[in-house]
Amino acid sequence: MSTDDDKKTQTELARYDAIQASDSTNIETALGNLQKKGLEKSKRRSQAQHEALIRNLLTEARRALAGEGDYHADDLLLALHWLIKRDSSLPEVLNPDYDDLENQAKSRFHSHDRIRSRGGSPPSAEKELETLTKISKQLGYLNSIVDTSRYAPVRFAPIDEPGARTTVEEPTPVGRLRIAKDSAVDLEDRVVEIPHQSCDHIGAIALPRRGKDSTLVSLGKNLQSEHGYSYISIMDDGRMETPMIGIPNDEKVIQDNLERMGQGPDAMPADVFVPSMGEVPDLLPSNFELFTIGIDTLTPHLILRLAGVTKSDETVEARIKKALDETLVNSGSVSELVSRLQVYAREMEATIEWTEIEEKRAGESATTTYTAHYQMDAESALEKAAQRVAQLAAEGLITSPSAATNIDMNEIIADQDRAAVLCCNFLGSGLEPLKYVIMDLWLRLIYKARDENPRLPRVCIEIRELKNIAPSKMADVRYKSDIKTLRQTIFFLTTQGGSRRILLLGSTQKWNDVYKPVRSNIAIKFLLQLGEDEIDTLDKTHHFSWEQQRQLSEFDIGWGMIISEGKPDYPVELRGAPCGLGLGDRHWRDRYGVAWGARVREHDTDSWRGDEDLEWWVNVVDCRVHDFDTDGTPEIGQWFLLPEDLEDVDVSIGDGAPVPGRFMETPADERREWVDAALEERREHEIPNDLLLQPSGHQNKQRSVSLSVDDVESNIGDIAEDYNVPEPLHSWLEAKDQKREKLLEALEVLTEHDDLTTISDVADHLSYSGSTLRNYWSADDGLGECWSKKGKRYIPTPIGKQAASLDWDDIEDELEKL
Repeated sequence: MSTDDDKKTQTELARYDAIQASDSTNIETALGNLQKKGLEKSKRRSQAQHEALIRNLLTEARRALAGEGDYHADDLLLALHWLIKRDSSLPEVLNPDYDDLENQAKSRFHSHDRIRSRGGSPPSAEKELETLTKISKQLGYLNSIVDTSRYAPVRFAPIDEPGARTTVEEPTPVGRLRIAKDSAVDLEDRVVEIPHQSCDHIGAIALPRRGKDSTLVSLGKNLQSEHGYSYISIMDDGRMETPMIGIPNDEKVIQDNLERMGQGPDAMPADVFVPSMGEVPDLLPSNFELFTIGIDTLTPHLILRLAGVTKSDETVEARIKKALDETLVNSGSVSELVSRLQVYAREMEATIEWTEIEEKRAGESATTTYTAHYQMDAESALEKAAQRVAQLAAEGLITSPSAATNIDMNEIIADQDRAAVLCCNFLGSGLEPLKYVIMDLWLRLIYKARDENPRLPRVCIEIRELKNIAPSKMADVRYKSDIKTLRQTIFFLTTQGGSRRILLLGSTQKWNDVYKPVRSNIAIKFLLQLGEDEIDTLDKTHHFSWEQQRQLSEFDIGWGMIISEGKPDYPVELRGAPCGLGLGDRHWRDRYGVAWGARVREHDTDSWRGDEDLEWWVNVVDCRVHDFDTDGTPEIGQWFLLPEDLEDVDVSIGDGAPVPGRFMETPADERREWVDAALEERREHEIPNDLLLQPSGHQNKQRSVSLSVDDVESNIGDIAEDYNVPEPLHSWLEAKDQKREKLLEALEVLTEHDDLTTISDVADHLSYSGSTLRNYWSADDGLGECWSKKGKRYIPTPIGKQAASLDWDDIEDELEKL
């Protein structure tokens, strides 16, 4: 008999029935599926326990034979023998047709089995252990004899979102979680997946040189290559570390680590962006690109950030917007923008007009325009903005919208296959504070691009030594105003970046050194070896056990703990960076050259020459041939090749015919293909970037801070005009006297002889070597403009005839006066 309370309970259950759990199948099928899963799980657990027992017995037997164990060796071997014999796959492994186990081990096991079946012990315990170990390895009980631990993969979780999805079926591990040899846990149950669905930020924390930056780059490379992220590296400590991602890793210890992971060195396709200002070298690798920032990419907010203004009202931004809009409509020049900012910084009267619709009666309305005037005070923020924009324009960073070197952050992010590295290491003395301004501008442009165009790829931003640009204390910081502005941007990205699918990768030595609002928003942590103080700091939030604290203080290089979603996983061997990292003992450009296949003299004692009988070497950059006797040895840092590197290179030039004879006999303008082929054959790994050194072009740039033309250059131009020197030969006037004499000597020989058919013929009449002549001919010295071939003979061109007719003695006198 049901009571009122029973009826009330039934009524309540019916009311909430929609949110209760339900079966998708009938009861019989549901019970059957549950029973099947239970049996499979029980079977896997039993097999895992069996395998763990065998691994443990093998280890104990090895220790017992070495006199270190707690058990008798024969007892352990007896148990091992009968456990292995129970394996259903053993007959297959012992089959004569099974090739992965040598026949001697098979016959020895059969012999041991007969002895054990009679209650005896094989004569050699060492041989029995060796046999049982080999069979255990074939049965899959262990992978390594030295390390019997098992490892579960550590990888990023796959994502499948509109416009953002993992591109591989199973992501490549970025580490491996070590599982004790006697653990019966299923590897599938211990797989560590790092969540990034919502772009949770990641921090790597460790003592110096324990692998945190290597871990950071490894994670970023995986996100870029397999999960659809654009990889942008913003900050290193000035040692040219971040551009090294463009070459394969060349450190032996990391190469060994990669081999343990079943991987190898692998360079990232990367472009290195260098601000077109400061002390940019004359030669840079071809994947380096000078950049400027057009004013059309700026916003009022960005202009204020450039000026270090972090707080402003809408009237200030309105003034800047008006100045910017008017400039872009008119000339688009930076000078106009600066002038307008200065004008709008003054005290002025503002007029506002607005229109309202007023209803007169039903169905009828009228519009009325109103006007209001108010006084706007002078605004120092605009004056600061004008000064900073003028300064950056003078240094060459801020330009008009039409400048060919302007970057487009949308394009950089859209080119997801290539990483982007911001390199501010060539700014030189006096411009270091601008490094932080440029980084801040890049971060703001990245956010702006992702905010305005969510169809762009996700972005992971790598920042090494996060404490340098987001410090917790400003007391000891140089350039406080610039770094404070940048720190605010980092904080903004850690709070708002995830919603724009921007993931921050940051490293630091001490967690407390990072600005607290920033570190509070970094959810995932990779903890490598830490000092006691740092362990105590992190223990306040993560409450480590004694064992966890011990391991954190004793981790080997490259090992650590991952804290994700509140759960620690350890010990984890983290994958080292497949691409290059910073090395304190080697120059970055030397490593680029070696990776590209060139020989490089890295120091005075470098044994670089090879055969002492070699007579010449080749400059990789311009393919010039240099005699050891006359030109000397390659300079320190020079990229070069020796004759032995050019032999037997499979290359065709010119009309496609095989290269005949020696490299010295090849026309200078056709050597490039041969040199490139030799470089490619010498490379140890594939390189997805063009690393060949080329002129940066910065030395030819005329900056607005130096508008006057050098007097010497002006006078040389006057001499060229006065004596009617052909334009291709103007460089002769700027050359050293000795070089100019050699060029004129070659010109004289050419005009006096009409039977010259080869360069060697010309060189026979000269006072210097044929290799020097070839260099002059192949370089941009204008000599090649002075002759051409008619049939087989060399004849003077009109430029050559004009040059030969000039009074070079008088020209020399004029040059001496300069």
